[in-house]
Amino acid sequence: MRNSHKILIAAVVFMLMSLKPDFATFIPQIVKLGLAGVLLLLGFYLMWKERQW
Repeated sequence: MRNSHKILIAAVVFMLMSLKPDFATFIPQIVKLGLAGVLLLLGFYLMWKERQW
């Protein structure tokens, strides 16, 4: 499994976990979803870079 696929799976899992209200309640919901979005963009970027090679 490539690194980009691992990051994409981690982003989806993190996004689903952040939607649960009892997961890290001290962090605002928008921050958790923002971090998951950044991970998702990083995964897509890495997947694009791997295709360039």
